[in-house]
Order: sequence, then structure tokens, then C-alpha cells
Amino acid sequence: MAIEVTFDGAFPELFSEYVEYKRNLGYVYPNSRIYLVKRLSRFLAGRAADERVLTRDAAEAFTRPRDGESSGSAAGRRGIARQFALFLRWKGIDAWVLPEHSGPRQPSSFAPRIISADEMARVIACADARPASRCGPQTQPVYAMLVRLLWCCGMFSRVQEACDLSIGDLHLGKPASVTLTGKGRKTRTVPLTPQAAVIVAQHVRTLPHDLSGPVFANRAGQRLGRAGAAYTLARCAHAAHSERPELVPAKVSPHVLRHSKAMHLLENGVNLIYIRDILGHASVVTTEVYAKANPEMKRKAIEAAGAKILGPSCYDQISRRDLLTWLRQAI
Repeated sequence: MAIEVTFDGAFPELFSEYVEYKRNLGYVYPNSRIYLVKRLSRFLAGRAADERVLTRDAAEAFTRPRDGESSGSAAGRRGIARQFALFLRWKGIDAWVLPEHSGPRQPSSFAPRIISADEMARVIACADARPASRCGPQTQPVYAMLVRLLWCCGMFSRVQEACDLSIGDLHLGKPASVTLTGKGRKTRTVPLTPQAAVIVAQHVRTLPHDLSGPVFANRAGQRLGRAGAAYTLARCAHAAHSERPELVPAKVSPHVLRHSKAMHLLENGVNLIYIRDILGHASVVTTEVYAKANPEMKRKAIEAAGAKILGPSCYDQISRRDLLTWLRQAI
């Protein structure tokens, strides 16, 4: 059930109706988006008395980029202002609707940040070694299961999908799987590895037998949020980085794991169609960006084409390894 949202700025009833309207259309409104809606309400409350409507000046002032902020932050405010104006128009209230795009769309330069399987093995080892303290006896298995699901299960899910998991979404018979609810409330089934399934089963036994109860909970027993999941992974990654700084990066986010798993599947010959279904993309065109950004696949293609002309390499595996070791030391 969606949590009721209260607004302390301008037009609280109108903004509440807007959020309910979007939810009824199937949109998922996480806390980050609710925050932007509340921010717009407070912004309008601070305008002069004759300007407390979504005029052109008000909309442009709200969406104007701030110094030092990312383009995504400005785009988020722009999207909320545009959608709220369209809602007002639908209600018969005059409002200025921002153009869909402020300028020509820039060509995509998607270059996902990924980590290797060896790097992730160190992070998982640190998650397994977390002491069972402060949060009670379930601390250690929660760390181990969350990090494993974010990796072994893909996390083919986005981090919010992992946080929204309920016990009833887990299917621990053979083959084990999990049902995820993604954008637009669309559901999909993702397989679990045997190792992840064992840890999930062990953890579920410690939880109340309530199919609607959360799989991941915070100290207060409430459903874990995105920030909590990211913090959990960040602590494990930081511990792994402290042990092996040359191997594990200092910062690892849940979405880095999603990109990494997609790239690893692609490198191991998994069809793009299957990767699309697992990631929950609406179109395979979205998934194709991984093929375009994967340098390993490009390297193999170049080597395959060059082998027909240059013939087999004169270096064996030992010579190649020695050469790579020397180059790393030289760098």
C-alpha cells in the first residue's frame, strides 16, 4: 500500500492529488521523487502572492541549474515541473508547460563503470565477515545476503527493486528464483544462483512468517531504503579496499554491480535478449549500449580479424603473462 504524502508548501491538496493521480497511472514514486514534488510545493509557497501559480517565470526559476550541481539534478526538477504543469492543464488550470527538451539531445557517450569478478569476490568476503553487532544477531546474514543478491542476482534488479522485495516474492524451490517489481509496476522473474539461494533460505528462517513482510529491514524493523542498501554495500567495499587497495576501488554503488554483471554476461556469450529480460529493459536497444561500450568484445573482434592476416601469435601464454607483469610494474 502506498504511503500517504503530506505537503507543507503551496497547494497541498493539489499536490497530493497529483501524486495519487501518477500512482494510479502505474508510476512508482520513490522518496527521491516525492522530495522533488515537495520542493516544488515549497518553492511556490515562497513566491510573491500574485505569482503562486506555475507561471513561466516560476517554472524557469525552479528548474534553472544551480552552481556545482549535476545535470541530473536539474533534469529531475525540470521533469517534475513539466509533469505537474501537464496535470494542471488536465485539471483545467492554466499553467506554463516547459518544453520537453531545453536543447538538442547530445549524442550518448555511455561508459559504464564496472568491477571484475575478483574485485567482487573480495567485497563478498568482507560482507561474510561482518560482525553480528549493534543491529542484533541478524546483522551478518543481512550483509551477506544483500551483497550477494546485488551481485549474484544481477543485481539484475535496480536497488529499489531489491529494497521492495517481500518474503512472498522469493521462490526457494529448485530452481530458485525471485519475482521483481520494476518501473511501471512491471514484474519479471530472475533466477537465483544456488549459493545465493542457500543464504536467502537461511535468512528467511529467521524472519516472521509473513509473506508481505520485507526481506531487508533496517534497525527499526522497517523496509530498508535505497540509501540503506547503498550504505551497506559501500561499507563492505570500503573494507575490501582497505585490505586490497590495488584491487578493489574505494567506492562501489549498487548500479555499478548492475552494469558489471551485464557486461560479464555479455562477455560470456549470453544473448542480448536474455540480458534485456533479466535487466528489465523495455527494449533491446537499451541493452545494446553494453555491447557498444564493451572493450573486451571489441578487442576479441579485432584479434579475430587480425588473426586471418597476421597468423598465430609467436607468444605463448607464459610469455604473455610475463610481458603483462612487466608492463604493470613499469607503469
